[in-house]
Order: sequence, then structure tokens, then C-alpha cells
Amino acid sequence: MIYFIAAWGILSVISWLIGIAIIIGLRADCFDRIGDSMMAAFWLGLVLLANGLLLISLALPLSPIAGLAVAMGVGLPLLCWPAIRAEIYHLWQARSPAMVSAVMGWTVLIAIYMTTKVTWFDTGLYHFGAVRWLSKFGTVPGLALVLNNLGFTSSWFALAAPLTLESVASRVTAVANGWVFLIITCHGFLSLGRWFMGKARITDKFMVIFLGLVLPAMILSPFLETILISSSPDIPVIFLSGIMAWSILAVVNRPQPSGKITDANPWNASLIPLFLALGAIAIKLSALPLLPIALLFYWQRQFPNFRRLLIGCVLSLLLLTPLIVVSIVTSGCPLYPSSMLCVNVPWRVPTEVIDKAVEVITFWEHNFGDIPPGPSRFLWQLWEWLQFSHFNIVMLILMVLSAVLALPTFVLARKQKIYGTPWLLCCSVIGMVFVMVRAPMVRFGLGYFVTIPAIGTAVLSTAYIAKSKWQLDFSGFNIRKYLPQALFVGLGLIAALILFKPAIQARLLLPPKMPSTGLQARQSYDVQYVKPANDNSIKCWDAPIPCTYNELNIRLRNPARGLRGGFIPAE
Repeated sequence: MIYFIAAWGILSVISWLIGIAIIIGLRADCFDRIGDSMMAAFWLGLVLLANGLLLISLALPLSPIAGLAVAMGVGLPLLCWPAIRAEIYHLWQARSPAMVSAVMGWTVLIAIYMTTKVTWFDTGLYHFGAVRWLSKFGTVPGLALVLNNLGFTSSWFALAAPLTLESVASRVTAVANGWVFLIITCHGFLSLGRWFMGKARITDKFMVIFLGLVLPAMILSPFLETILISSSPDIPVIFLSGIMAWSILAVVNRPQPSGKITDANPWNASLIPLFLALGAIAIKLSALPLLPIALLFYWQRQFPNFRRLLIGCVLSLLLLTPLIVVSIVTSGCPLYPSSMLCVNVPWRVPTEVIDKAVEVITFWEHNFGDIPPGPSRFLWQLWEWLQFSHFNIVMLILMVLSAVLALPTFVLARKQKIYGTPWLLCCSVIGMVFVMVRAPMVRFGLGYFVTIPAIGTAVLSTAYIAKSKWQLDFSGFNIRKYLPQALFVGLGLIAALILFKPAIQARLLLPPKMPSTGLQARQSYDVQYVKPANDNSIKCWDAPIPCTYNELNIRLRNPARGLRGGFIPAE
């Protein structure tokens, strides 16, 4: 736990510095409240830091020393900026003992929760291996030849690489997911507190309902909880889909007389949703539906200014460059596992390997056996899909609920002058269609499926309260003043009491190790690697790299450089 909390502290500082610099530079006055600016800064800094580390991996291994150098190289110059020092002073002045106690207590509770044993399948298959390759060697040419999953490029692995010391790497693989879980739950408490105190805006109501749908699903479902306590990039993408929607609402519902743009400067707050969308795509390609919405939103703020559209497209290309280049280096294909635009490099992954990787993703064709011909094909597949997982029934219910709520939400939002809801509706619809067509599993698109129910409930509840003139009245008990303080102190006491449990004390410094597997030594020409000894196992877990369940037929691309030089197919 101590390791996690220390890593989260470093990550929080550097992410906030990067993010607040962007907010100041863009003059994003829509985040006028301290809590909103902090949350926006954390997420902006997170995605930009992860993308930057992915770019650095092309030249250097992402070791803890390299990560510390990046943190100091970015953080120290930013601390010299007077505007940022003024923000730090403002935060210091706004602190309170109750708030400090709450954050400390909640951080300990999240650390306790996140330091249970990692057991997620994909972590054992390739997540942990991808992080270790980046930490020891950086981006390696032809890495997908070792295991096709290692060609799945993610800035999330680049962010995790400097945080995983080699001596404890098998214990701390969930550190990055733990940090975003801490930040998103703090955001939820902040928004809920404002709603309770009668100070909520539409952004707060949306976030409370969005997280009220997402977090119970993650915590109460063994399947999603297993993914949460891992290094899976699915988790930050789910949260970022909600955060991008929240940022759109914040930009267009700023506390001004109208929701229209106030200046013609293209460098303003409307870029923030675009940055968040691009950062999410760099984490995982399942976030692709966010890009057209964010780009069109940025352009629409001064439509039909084509110079603004050009700026958005150029920025998109620049921020996606690390993802594209790293994918080419590892597999030869810029959008791996797609075979589109593949480059004819010596280490290009063979077509049959790409087809095998795509087969795992193309859900409808390869999960239900032989599909009967005829007009009943769709209904048969739908029925098989509903039986595949209980979560698929939940997804269908959310789609029906979204269809029912979409039109009333749009109409009532216009009447109440709540701007931005059409963008959220479109983003949710495009995201749901994308997920259903490509890979209809809840972990790839939970954020898309709850967006319309979240904004719909927020808008409808606002309309109902305004019409009925109903509100909570606790003035006689002064509960609004003392309940938050009691809650914050209670969190600290609960965390202190839990720490006395022997099972918790056993992981006071570090979490338990991930599972391990028996190994067999193998060799392909001049490449020595290990393979799970159990023929039925395809998970390497904490095995030395290179590790794969495949029988390899590859060579070192540059024997003098060893594994760092990469791989090429053997004749």
C-alpha cells in the first residue's frame, strides 16, 4: 500500500502540473471552481504524460530512472511559471483539515482495495509483459512476432512502465488503474457533495449519475472487479468517456449569460475534450468513437471556420503520432491489428498472424459456432449473445433505456438551456454502435452505454425539481455544514481501523505477487525464450521475457544489440 500511495503522489503532482498548465494556457475559465480545475488537470496531465512516455519509448527504455527524469524535466520548469505558483498558493489557501483528512483516509481505503492479488487473464497473457518490455528496452521492432498481443500499442503501458520497479514488478502492476480509480471516486464525492449542498451544476449531476452507474458495476461484478485490479487499459477508457462528456458540458455551460463562444481564438477550452479523446485513443482503440465528436465539437464552436478544423486535424495527427509510430515499429501496421496501411518493413507481422489477432476481436463470427443461414441469422446471433454473459442483458437494457430517454432529454435540455447534450447523445450512440459491431462486450464500452441514461436522468431530475419547486431543507439541523466534515473524519477512522487487520498488514508495503506458471526453455535460431510448461496454458504471468505460448520461428534483427534490436521472421 505504501508503494502505491507514494507512486500516486508522484503521479498526481506531475499530472496536475501538466494539466493545469494546459488549462491556464487555454484560459479555460469554464473550470472556475477549484475542484473542477483539479479534476480536469489530473486527466489532461495523465493522458498527455502517458502519450509523451510512449513517444520517449522509441528512443529510451522507460525505466524508473527515466520516469523520474521526465517528471523532473517537466515538473521543475512548470513550477517556475508564476501562474502555476499562483494556482498552488490558491490551493494552499483553500485547504481545510476536514478535506485533508478525507483525501488521506480515502486514499488509504483505495490502496487497501487495489492491493489485492491481480488475477486478470489479459495481465497474465500480455499486459504485464508489454509493461516489462517497455521498462527494460523501450519500443522493440518486431515485438508482435513474439506474441501477436504485444503488438497492441497502449500509452497506458508506457505510463505504468516507470512505476514498476523490476524487483517488485510482479506485485505492483495495478498501480496505474488504482490511481485513476482514486481520482474518479474523489470526483464523484466532490460532485455529490455539491448536489447535497445545493450548489450542483449540470456537470456535477451528470458525473454523480454516470459514476453511480459505472462504479457499482465495477465493484459488485467479479468480472469487472478483476479487470479493475489489474493493468488493463479498459478501465481508464471507460472513465475517460465520461470525463470527456463532462468536459463538453463544462465548456458550453460555463457561468456566463449564454452558452455561445466568447472569442474567436482557436486556442481555448473547446480543445480540452479533443485532448481527452486523443489521449483515450492512445490508451486503447476502443475509444475511437470519441474522436469525431470531439473534433466536430471543437470546429462547431466557430463554424464554418475551416482554419479551426485544420488546427484540430493537425493536433489530432500530432497527438496520435506516438501511437502510429510505435505500432509500426512493433508490428509494421499503424493501426494494428488492422492490416490497413501496413508498411513493408523487415519485421512486418505475417498476414496469418494479423488474421489470428483480428479473429479474437471479431466477436460475432467466432464465438457462437456455425451460424445458420437464412433470415433468422440476426435473431439467432442476438439470442446467443444474450446467453453469452449476464452483462449482455444489461447492455441491451441500457440501449433500450437510451433510446427511450434520448428525445425527452434533447427537448428538456433545450427548454432549460442546458447546452451540449446533443454531443453527448451522438457520442453515446456512435460508441454503442461501434462496440456492438466490433466487440460487444461490456468492458469495451460501458462508458458509452451509460452516458445517455446519465445525462437523461440529470436533465429530467433538474426539470422535475424546477417544476415541483422541491428541495431538501435541513436548515433546522444545520446538517449541510457538519455532515461532510463527519463523513471525512469517518473515512480516516475507518481506514485506520482496517489497517489493524492482519491480512491488510501483510500488504502494508506491497501487494501480493501475481500468479506464476511453470516454464520450458525454448530457442528459435539465436532467440532464447521461455514457454508455459502446461500445454493448455497461454499465460506467462511474471515469467522472464521473451515469453510466449507460441513456437517461434524468428531471428534477432541485430544480434549485436540483442533483444533491444528487435526481431525479424526467419526464412
